[in-house]
Amino acid sequence: MNNIKIIFLQIVDVIRASFISLVPYYILYSFLLLAIEILKNTNSFNSVFTLKDAQNIVDLITFLIPILINISISYHLASIYYMTLSRFLTIILSLSIYLSVEVIVHQTNINSYNAPHSIILAILIPLLSAYLLAKIIEILHEYQNKLNNVLSRNITTMIVYIIPFTFIFFVVTFIFSGLGIYLNMGSSIVFEIQESLLLFIRTIVSSFLWFFGIHGINFFDSIVNVKSLNNFMYPNFNYYDFFNLFVIFGGIGSGLSLVIAIFIASKDKHTSFIGKMSLPFVIFNINEILIFGIPIFMNFSLMIPFIFVPVINFILSYFLLSYTHFITFSDTFVPWTTPAILNIYLATNGNLLAVLFQVFLIILGTLIYIPFVKKYTKSQSSTLSLENLARKFDITTSIEAKQNIKFYEAQSFLVKSHYKINKIIEKINQNNLIVYYQPKINVQKNNCNEFEALLRIRDKYGNIKGPDFILDIENSGMSSILDIWVCQEVKKDLDLWAERNFYPDVSINLFPHTLEDKNYINQIIKMLKKYNVHFEIIERRSSLNKKIVENLKLLKENNFKISLDDLGIGFTNFSMLYEMPLDIVKIDKKIIEFTNTPKGLVLYNNICHLCISLNLQIVLEGVETKEEYERLMNKDINFIQGWYFSKAIPFNEVESFSKNFSLN
Repeated sequence: MNNIKIIFLQIVDVIRASFISLVPYYILYSFLLLAIEILKNTNSFNSVFTLKDAQNIVDLITFLIPILINISISYHLASIYYMTLSRFLTIILSLSIYLSVEVIVHQTNINSYNAPHSIILAILIPLLSAYLLAKIIEILHEYQNKLNNVLSRNITTMIVYIIPFTFIFFVVTFIFSGLGIYLNMGSSIVFEIQESLLLFIRTIVSSFLWFFGIHGINFFDSIVNVKSLNNFMYPNFNYYDFFNLFVIFGGIGSGLSLVIAIFIASKDKHTSFIGKMSLPFVIFNINEILIFGIPIFMNFSLMIPFIFVPVINFILSYFLLSYTHFITFSDTFVPWTTPAILNIYLATNGNLLAVLFQVFLIILGTLIYIPFVKKYTKSQSSTLSLENLARKFDITTSIEAKQNIKFYEAQSFLVKSHYKINKIIEKINQNNLIVYYQPKINVQKNNCNEFEALLRIRDKYGNIKGPDFILDIENSGMSSILDIWVCQEVKKDLDLWAERNFYPDVSINLFPHTLEDKNYINQIIKMLKKYNVHFEIIERRSSLNKKIVENLKLLKENNFKISLDDLGIGFTNFSMLYEMPLDIVKIDKKIIEFTNTPKGLVLYNNICHLCISLNLQIVLEGVETKEEYERLMNKDINFIQGWYFSKAIPFNEVESFSKNFSLN
């Protein structure tokens, strides 16, 4: 059952990512329609560029949508889940099958075939063809490796893919052609129901599909025969007009009401910024930026009103028009891109009651959205959490939300991570964060006057343990707040020790986000300039950030020593010994584990020799046994840190440990 759930979630994830990638295309389509209406109303078409030319371009872009969906899904399958596959061949295979099935299902001559129609086939075919291709290539993996040893990669790919490519083409084409003919996929689904009920179903389903990141109206209209919606509901007024004038304002979900609600109720900088950025588009009923920027999809908090508001608009408007007769409609053509209020004004020849009723619906939709927007920005917003965390730790640094608005990144994991982060913030707010100090033994001077400040958390049972949320905090952009808090706590502890004439040296870890921000670095310098403190850094990227190097130099100029943590693993590589202004390096426990073998011991000794040649002090980190200590000790080592000597200890044990320590 779990496997089925995982596969389903993967399919949804791929479809969502594929549709998100096509958002710029949908926006282009919307703007093209808007431009045509502007040109039409200003009589700007001429003999060089006619209205028919413009409509042909719109038809072409519409025809390409199923093909682009097919390509996008194939690409994302090969990029996310089937990474061993050739993306190009995966796309070619899926597209070839899709177009072949379309021709067979429509039973048409290729010369008279215009364009593909079925979005369902565009989605299903790449899902099956890529899956089968991945399984067969997995079986042929060893054969492919053998060929790679004697042939170029391109030739190997060609040979390995020939049989699977051909086999899958015939099998999948046969399957979907048979299904397409049997289920009549060549034509749309026809509901023998009243137009009003069909429109109501369209309203609900198209709104709901956005929860999965799927363009609801396009998808619904591609699989369901909606031609009856062109029928007149009232004189000069068809069912499409009803949908555009009374159900949605500012795009699907009544985006205009949502934007107004954001302006009124949102306390989150990210959500407010999206509202401002999307407003010019929402005015013309284009709300993809709003949907993918917040995001709406996979967001239970905002999806409820996103569906509910259009439904309320539909019901109220339907009953108003059915049981009253004070609104009549002109024969003026009003395109769907016409802004709200103006569209109803033009459609009713300036009927004031109709305009007031539309305004009433917009306000009602806003009032429905407001409590949901408040809840979302309070419980889901990383920016608000960042500010709350700063206030919790009494940090007055100006905090700005530095969030890049990227459509592709605005997926379900954002909402989930917000929820997770807020659980972490809740845990932190229970006053259970503390700083412990792990001794660093000076093996050359036979004393211990240096300690590393380490963050610890007290659980609900009173147990002290390392925090399990560091990566989540770092990914959420809140790590700098923790860094500042640790610096404040270390400063308090150093002041207390100074009152007792005890002056230890303390090293503090700084996250990359902190090192990138000059404002944070200046605050740290101001706070700790007169104290015996140095900083340990971990670089989590393969390329060194110039801002980090500049801020490290700034710390050096203010007489702080810099230590490179975890030398030998991850992105902490030897090029950083050259690029960074370092004083100390910490050899990671992973390198220590290698010394169980002669090869590893040679590597370790050469690393030590290299560091000494560069005039860098060496700290051995993670020494846990006497055997490790005796094997690794040499004249080049300055400090040893690890459980062999001591775990991290609380503030009240540090002074005693330092004064009583001896290697003998």
